[in-house]
Amino acid sequence: MFAQVAKVKQHQQRLTTLLKHKQKLQAQGVYPLARFNVIESQLLNHLYTLSDLKTEAPTDYFAGKNLTQVSQLVLNEFIAFATENAEHHSIYTLLLQSLNLKSELNSGETFLALKSNKHLSYYSVLQHLLDYWQLDDNKALRNSVLNEKEELDSTAITLLFSQQLSETELNSAMLHANFDIAYAALVNAYCNKTSNVSDMLFKVFAKTNDDDKKAKLLALAGLTNDPRWDEPCLLFCKANPGLCQHVLSHFVYKRALPLFINLMAHGVTQKPAYAAWLIITNRALAQANKVTVVESNNEKNVHSGINLDDAEHARQAFALMPGDQLLNGISFVCSNAKQKLKILAGEVVQRVVAPHYPLQKACGLYHVLLSAKQWQSVIAESPSAE
Repeated sequence: MFAQVAKVKQHQQRLTTLLKHKQKLQAQGVYPLARFNVIESQLLNHLYTLSDLKTEAPTDYFAGKNLTQVSQLVLNEFIAFATENAEHHSIYTLLLQSLNLKSELNSGETFLALKSNKHLSYYSVLQHLLDYWQLDDNKALRNSVLNEKEELDSTAITLLFSQQLSETELNSAMLHANFDIAYAALVNAYCNKTSNVSDMLFKVFAKTNDDDKKAKLLALAGLTNDPRWDEPCLLFCKANPGLCQHVLSHFVYKRALPLFINLMAHGVTQKPAYAAWLIITNRALAQANKVTVVESNNEKNVHSGINLDDAEHARQAFALMPGDQLLNGISFVCSNAKQKLKILAGEVVQRVVAPHYPLQKACGLYHVLLSAKQWQSVIAESPSAE
């Protein structure tokens, strides 16, 4: 009995540790797919064991069921179950992405059924299945939302404006006062390779005051390869070093590498800029002697341990490699991104590759982190959007 309890405790501790490892890994934006797959496989193994030993487990994640019984639930039962146990969201999300749960309704029918029952909040979980991003025509509902006659939560709004939109709808949405609508429409434009997405981004960025929202816009801007965004990115990162790594890690075009070097030359942004540099280049830099040189009104001369000459040499070497984009040290172009990046996973990888897929799936890839199993399935597909 005591051995059984000790065994349960070990599984519980390991589960907690693995969840932290997964969270830390996903925060990087780019990581090896193999590593991600190992963590999730181990998580599932511990969850199966704990569910079988539920009577001794300190936490019952599945209300008296084991995972075999949970896997036999129909989809709407599982979603209701997960929504009622929101404190274990990360566990239920992984299970949703890993179990082959059955549904009697297609995605469009599911959306309408949930809306009529005022249960669209279920999409906070359901959004993690890419098949449920494909909706039937909902132009009337989008019209009501655009005209503020109807309110939806941010997940439902994102889904609604990740569909095929007319040019008028798209422009109205991108310039809407509701940031969730505008952002969803901008991502839609990026995934659909719309030509004016960068111009629209500037308009939304200019009227946005919230730093977290600005960071989301700048991250999207980094994927557009528009050099006009380099200076706004520089100024934003210096003013918000806590958001610098996330934003800068989306500037995947090699021509932006001087921006990384510039930010590594500033004391306040050196660490996050270097972290983003490693995400993009996978190239550690030599360490310089730790000195601080401050000239009047010139913070650029503040250095602390990073050899910027080495960074410049690395930049020049990367410039000589075929391909105008760079991620995790892999040089690629748009046409071969999917093939070149298939050994990687993560938010930035999904967002770079997203426009290769049909619009609704592309938007889902941009907004939602997939499991290792899902991502392997996606990259094995023929990218019919190309």
